[in-house]
Amino acid sequence: MSETPRARMPAAVRRAGIIRAADAEFAANGLAGTRLEAIAGRAGISHPRIVQMFGSKRKLFLEVVHAAFDRIEAAFEGAEPTLAALGAAYLRLLRSDPTVGLVVLQGYAATADATVKEEVRRRHVGLMHSVARSSGADALQVRTFFATGLVQTISAALELPEQRADLAWSTWILELADPPPPAG
Repeated sequence: MSETPRARMPAAVRRAGIIRAADAEFAANGLAGTRLEAIAGRAGISHPRIVQMFGSKRKLFLEVVHAAFDRIEAAFEGAEPTLAALGAAYLRLLRSDPTVGLVVLQGYAATADATVKEEVRRRHVGLMHSVARSSGADALQVRTFFATGLVQTISAALELPEQRADLAWSTWILELADPPPPAG
C-alpha cells in the first residue's frame, strides 16, 4: 500500500505560512526567546527549510517586524489624514490584529542587536515622517501621537482596552496637541 504523495505547496504560499507562524511566535516570545523549531512546528515544515528560505532567525524576525510596520502604514493610508483619525485606525488595527502591536514592541525590545536597531529605527522614523506629512502635524504633535500610540499598544498587549486607553481618551489627548479648527 503506497501513500498518496503530498501536493507540493507553491513557495509563496509556504513563505506566507512561515511568516504567519513566525508572527505568532515572535509576538509571544521575541527575537531571543523564539526558537526556529517552534516556528517550523507551527508552520508544518522543517527547521532547515526555514533557514534555507530566510537565512537566519534575525532575517526572519526583521521580515515579521517589517510586515507589522507595513500593516500600520496600510491602516493609516485608509484613514482620514488627521491625528485623531489615524489614531482611531491604529486602535482598530490593534483590536483586529493583536500581534501587530506585540511584534512592534518586540522589535523595540530587540534593539540591543545593532542590525535590528537600525532597521526598527528606520521604520519608526519613516512612520513618524509619514504621519507628519499626511496630517500636517508638527514635531510636538507627532511625538504626542506616538506617545499615545504607545499607551494604546501597551493597553492592547495587557488586554486593558478600557483602562484610560480607549478611543475617547486617545482622541482627547490628540486634540490637545492638534485642536480641531473652530466651527463657523
